[in-house]
Amino acid sequence: MSGADRSAAPQVSGDVSDVVVVGGCAQSYRGNVHEELKVVLVLDSGFTVRRRGTTFRAAPGQLVALHADDAHSGGPDDDDPARWLIMCVAPSLIAEVAAPGAVRFGDPVIREDGGLADRFRDVHGALYEPAGRTGSALTRETGVLDFVAALARHAPHAAGEVRGTGAARRAPEVVREYLRAHLSRNVTLDELSVVAGVSKYRLVRVCTAWFGLPPHKLHLRLRLDRARELLRRGSAIAEAAYATGFHDQAHLTRVFASAYGVTPAVYQATFRGAAWTGRPRVDAGGARTCNTAGDRRS
Repeated sequence: MSGADRSAAPQVSGDVSDVVVVGGCAQSYRGNVHEELKVVLVLDSGFTVRRRGTTFRAAPGQLVALHADDAHSGGPDDDDPARWLIMCVAPSLIAEVAAPGAVRFGDPVIREDGGLADRFRDVHGALYEPAGRTGSALTRETGVLDFVAALARHAPHAAGEVRGTGAARRAPEVVREYLRAHLSRNVTLDELSVVAGVSKYRLVRVCTAWFGLPPHKLHLRLRLDRARELLRRGSAIAEAAYATGFHDQAHLTRVFASAYGVTPAVYQATFRGAAWTGRPRVDAGGARTCNTAGDRRS
């Protein structure tokens, strides 16, 4: 199975621009951190998430809610290809229905969801394949808002999430924005301390508590996120490496493959070629693989 078989190009609905949906073959990843709420449903396998030294396991069909700014690793439990559905919800949309920071989960697995997984599948399907669905844009947007509101009601007030007061409370956001503005160069802890207005020791503790990553690892994840964006836009791999502070194309390729399980070339090819639905099929040798949707995405 080629590397491109393992993921599908994300789709942004024209109706709900604050949501990105993905459907494809589930894959393992390591040390991921993102700014949006990410909801995952793995259909044909259990799914394991590792975060802050704790392992969480979801049964097939259980929702996994991964809140923003918290590093985690994960992957399907079975060796055979399994399909997952992913919805990424921007903070701006969450703010429409919940207080800032309300949708955070100590245990990311939604174990007694009261039908929430079924609602997620309906909303995801309406956004992922809108051409084949009835209903207006207003209906689809309302469905997303209703789902996020229902998810927020499942979120406990997790202990240990408070950042403190004053400068320490603002530090994670200040640090993230500063690191994002300086992706292509080395940033020192001294300058971060000055920018954030807290001591270096306090800075490391606050960032690690909030993101699950110390500042230097957060910087690496932001650089990788930007590299992915550039690759999706068609930049050459060497250009993406230079723009995000990697020594060369080979350096980016090693770090990228370690983080995402595919090389930059394979990742970019996914967006240039067929989008993969992740629906299992059986090849001539009897092995289960992932089908392509057969259409080209611009």
